[in-house]
Amino acid sequence: MYNKFKVYLEYSKPKVWWLLVFIGFVGALLATKIFSIYNIILIFVAVISVTFGSIGAEGLTNYIDYNMDSIMERTKNRPLPKGLIKKKNALAFGYFFAALSIILLIIFAKYIAAFFMALGIFDNVFIYSYLLKKVSPYSIIFGGFSGAFPVLIGWYTLTSTFSWLPWILFLLVMFWIPVHVWSLAYKYKADYEKAGVPMLPVIYSDKTTSIAISFSSLLLIFISLFPYFLGIFDYIYLIIVLILSIPIIVFSYIFIKNQDGASSFKLFAYTAPYLTFVYIIALIMNLIKLF
Repeated sequence: MYNKFKVYLEYSKPKVWWLLVFIGFVGALLATKIFSIYNIILIFVAVISVTFGSIGAEGLTNYIDYNMDSIMERTKNRPLPKGLIKKKNALAFGYFFAALSIILLIIFAKYIAAFFMALGIFDNVFIYSYLLKKVSPYSIIFGGFSGAFPVLIGWYTLTSTFSWLPWILFLLVMFWIPVHVWSLAYKYKADYEKAGVPMLPVIYSDKTTSIAISFSSLLLIFISLFPYFLGIFDYIYLIIVLILSIPIIVFSYIFIKNQDGASSFKLFAYTAPYLTFVYIIALIMNLIKLF
């Protein structure tokens, strides 16, 4: 039983969904003005629903990506290509958790959050993985919506009040995902080419790709400064984020200059935790304002 649990946990790709759960958790905390028992319960509801939704979406996309994952060196040892899970069980696993995430939010009458959950799963599974992933180098831009929805799910599980803050953080994730995915795909572009996946680094030249990824990373910095420009947070937030952004500018310049896998991976390695850092800073600044 434990071994089966371990296999399905690996199949759900926890290295991917833990960040989505964190994003949803921060969204819920940002919306919480009073830490009452009921609000704490709702925070748990947000976290659990995003966890279930992420697991379900990953289960369904892994099923769709079965042939591609079987070819690529980086993914051929995942549970489904390796035969550790039957395809019909993998599909049922994905549907079960995807449905459960939406049902949980509806039970608590969090209809806006449930709508965003359903929209996120639909975007990730159908729009990104099923329709666009194998035909368009820009698929990840459309897939970015699904990765960004957890912050809105967290927020609207706690409140129906509008604020620019969760929507800015939503945009931040959307701009972060292409940088994150493309900079890694550049390093493994031969793998994607072998599998017939038209990722940006596969379709375009090294020069064009490095410029596109580096420009996207600069847009990421720009979006991360919006809470200051809109007066949500003060100059302390601005200074901290600008300091954190300096390595992105440096690694982007190096990537454009060298146009190699090592430079691309350095940009990937730094931008990977950058999103988490900005979210934590936003949360701390918001808690300071609250107390």
